Amino acid sequence: MKVFDDEKDLLMDHEYDGIRELDNHMPAWWLWLFYFTIAWGVGYMVYYYMLGGPTQEELYEQEMAAAAEQYGLEPEGDGGETEVSDFSWAFLDDQERIEEGREIYMSNGNLCYTCHGANGEGIVGPNITDDLWIHGCSAEEIASSIIEGYPDRGMIAYGSGARLSDEQVQSLISYIASIQGTEPANAKAPVDRAQPCSLE
Repeated sequence: MKVFDDEKDLLMDHEYDGIRELDNHMPAWWLWLFYFTIAWGVGYMVYYYMLGGPTQEELYEQEMAAAAEQYGLEPEGDGGETEVSDFSWAFLDDQERIEEGREIYMSNGNLCYTCHGANGEGIVGPNITDDLWIHGCSAEEIASSIIEGYPDRGMIAYGSGARLSDEQVQSLISYIASIQGTEPANAKAPVDRAQPCSLE
C-alpha cells in the first residue's frame, strides 16, 4: 500500500487485508452543524413538551382561523354544511347582474371556471350549458348546489369556500341560466343519470 508523505501522521495502527485506515477528523463546520441539531432538538423538546408549547392540533386550528380571516371564510356549523337561506331565488334578466355573475364565475376567488370551463363546457365538473342536469336546475336548486356544494364530488361550498352573499349567488345563477344552450366547443357529454332540465 502506497502512503503519501502527508498521510503518514494520520495512519492508524490497525490493518485489515493490507488496508490501513487514516484518522481523518470531521471538518469543523460539520461538527458545529451536528452540535446545532442536538441543541435544536433539546430546545424543541423543552418548549413543546415541558413548557406547554402549542400542539399540532392547536397550530392547525390557528392556521385555519387565520385562513378563514384572510379569505373571508365562515366556520362550518355543527353539521359541516351551509344552509340555504329563505332568499327569493330567481333567474334575472338584468344584464348588469348577469355580467356580475360572469365576473364571479371567472373569478380566481370562486374557481367556477376551473372545473366547469371558461364557457361552461365542463372540464372536471359537468357541462352547464346543456339541458341535461343531475341535481335539478330550478333557481333554488342551483343556488343550493352553489351554497352547499358537493364535497364528496370535489366541489366545496361556493366553489372555493369563499362565501358569497345571496345577491351575488343570484347574479351567478342568472349568468349560468344565460349560457344554457350556447353550445360551446369541446362540450363535455352528460352522465347517464342526467335528466332533461330547462333553466327558465
